[in-house]
Amino acid sequence: MRFESVTAHAFGPFRNRTLRLTKGMNIVHGLNESGKSSWHAALQAALCGVKAGKGPPTKQQREFERRRRPWQGTDEWKVEAVVALADGRQVELLHDLATKDGRARDVQRAGQDYSAEILEDSSVNGALWLGLSRVSFLNTACVRQAEVLAVRDGASDLQVALQSAAATAGKDATVANALQLLNGYRTERIGTERAPKRPLRVAMARVEEANGHLDDAKEGSAEYIRRQGEIGGLERALDELQRQRQALHAWQAERLARSAEGRVRRVEELQHSLKDTVDDAELAKSVEAAIEAWQAAPPPPEAPQGPDPQELDEKLRSAQEELGRAKATKPSMWRKTWGLMLGLGLLAGAGICFWMQTPVLRLVGGVCAMAGVGAVFWSLLTGKREAAKSHADEVAALERQIEGLGRQLEQRRDEDAAYLVAMERRKQARERVDRVAREVAIRQDEPQGRIEGLRGWLAERRDRRAEEERRRDKLNGEMAGQSFEEIVSEAKDKREEADRVRQGCDETRLRDAEALDAGGRLAEERKQLQGRLEGVQGQLNNAKGALKQFADGMTSVADAQDAREDASRRLHHLRALDRTLETTEEFFQSAQTNVYRRLAGVLRDTLLEWLPKVTAGRYGDCRVDPETLLVEVREAQGDWRDAGLLSHGTAEQVYLLLRLALCRHLVKEHESCPLILDDPVSASDAQRQTSVLETLLAISEETQVILFTHDDDVRDWGRIHLSQENDSQVLEIQNEGTNGPAAGHLDTPAGAELGAAH
Repeated sequence: MRFESVTAHAFGPFRNRTLRLTKGMNIVHGLNESGKSSWHAALQAALCGVKAGKGPPTKQQREFERRRRPWQGTDEWKVEAVVALADGRQVELLHDLATKDGRARDVQRAGQDYSAEILEDSSVNGALWLGLSRVSFLNTACVRQAEVLAVRDGASDLQVALQSAAATAGKDATVANALQLLNGYRTERIGTERAPKRPLRVAMARVEEANGHLDDAKEGSAEYIRRQGEIGGLERALDELQRQRQALHAWQAERLARSAEGRVRRVEELQHSLKDTVDDAELAKSVEAAIEAWQAAPPPPEAPQGPDPQELDEKLRSAQEELGRAKATKPSMWRKTWGLMLGLGLLAGAGICFWMQTPVLRLVGGVCAMAGVGAVFWSLLTGKREAAKSHADEVAALERQIEGLGRQLEQRRDEDAAYLVAMERRKQARERVDRVAREVAIRQDEPQGRIEGLRGWLAERRDRRAEEERRRDKLNGEMAGQSFEEIVSEAKDKREEADRVRQGCDETRLRDAEALDAGGRLAEERKQLQGRLEGVQGQLNNAKGALKQFADGMTSVADAQDAREDASRRLHHLRALDRTLETTEEFFQSAQTNVYRRLAGVLRDTLLEWLPKVTAGRYGDCRVDPETLLVEVREAQGDWRDAGLLSHGTAEQVYLLLRLALCRHLVKEHESCPLILDDPVSASDAQRQTSVLETLLAISEETQVILFTHDDDVRDWGRIHLSQENDSQVLEIQNEGTNGPAAGHLDTPAGAELGAAH
């Protein structure tokens, strides 16, 4: 057998990771916390699965689950392996470790199922194809890191594991199994005189018991009659208590019937009182709205004072007409008449001087003419500018007057409108109050008196509605969601029940029950009576059960004598069988010694093939103790030494070789057992490390070797000596972040497969 691949669907730190392996030597290298131990455990779990038997898990199983369950918070826990068998079959082993369910299917023959071939403890175990159980496979083919390191403290734990493997699997283990079965049969089917639950001691006790039964049979009849008398007294007492309970029950039924009938009367009265209820909700809303409208209406304001809008409108139109005339009139340029008259006078004087025709007068006339022309022009220029300014001032004054009159008119109109609105609201509010006052018959003349009357009407209505609501709540409470017909029917049923229960009751007991009820002690009396009833009933049941049991145990004198003779014959038979089995066990003990001696010789021959090489020729001989499988080695012409007391590295090497020898010897013919090793050479020096690796490489020609290591030297050795030519490879795994304790992930994407390093 060899592993072709192992897939961790959900195992420890891994999800959907695949490790592909060659049929020769596989070195899987990774640093600490890179997941080597997880892959080592996954290989073993993928082949063997987990035990699915009944009972709580062992400490080792709980520890395995704690360390190897998926760390990513999933319920899935699955691992898968593809193995190639010596007969040519290629089988896929899939184990659901959470449900302890597994299957084995042929990869090439349309999924043919082989699960039934390899069932151990109701679950699939691929190691059975090798002839190994789960325990023996783990103790021989799987070298875990913890087991290697345990050699430092002595090889005792490993020796126990080897003995377990030798006693539970292999060709020469039948004697040990037979001896174990024989011993178990003798212990289980016979036992000793000191074992109180075993057949031999039980048979002795039965003889003693049969002797006692003979004496007990004579006393049985009298005891039976006495117990029957006790049962008769308990039955009479129970009958009296039941009659008392019936009377209490009858009175309680009567009280319930009366209560139900009273309920019917109360419901009828409440329904009658609510029959004439007037629905005046709309009227009440109208009254409240009228009061709110009156309160919201402002008191009558004073009438606006000053010019009315008509007068202001006439003044505004007059001013607008005057503004129109002013804008239509052009400004006069002849406002400066004195300057014009002066200029014209000077021009007239100049004309006279020119007319006199004297040089002096002509000179004076020229000056006067120039002055007159200047005066005329100055008068014309200044007059036009002043006329334009005066006209503009007059127009601006009229516009301001019109604007002021417009504001006064708008303000007066707003005041008049507000006054009219206020008066209208007041009028409407009063009309509303008057209307609702007539509806509720309020006779006051003044508005405020009517308002007070309406408020009083609302208060009276609230009180009336509150009383009606109280009665309605009381009615709802009485009806408790039932219709009146249902209440009447319930009262009728309770009356019929009370009459029925009361039949056959003693009137005196009924009166006593009524008196207890009147005194408030009925419930307590019922509780006490129930307790007495249960007590007497329990005593009666116990007495009847004891009587039946006593009657079943009664035997006649003849039956007791026959029982004693049968017990004596059984005891004699067991003692004879015990002597026979003791003799047989002695023969098998001798046979077991021979089995271990043959096994030790085979192991010694196998060890000697490899021991000189892996110990660099220092130790050339060895021997194995037939009792304990303790390994001793010696140098040439030296003394024998316990291998467990040698150096750490040498002890690991010797016991590793012993495991390889066991694997070769214990598996079925024509099959080879793959070796799964976790850092087996970590404590070896460089020379012996190389020797062990070379030995493992040689072994891998006929047995697959899977070696997990963190040692760079081992990896480098593998890169030199392993290749596709010898069907071997070096695999690399790297650390990645995880959510759980330190572990390794494959240095490939999710779902990818890990291939050879070269």
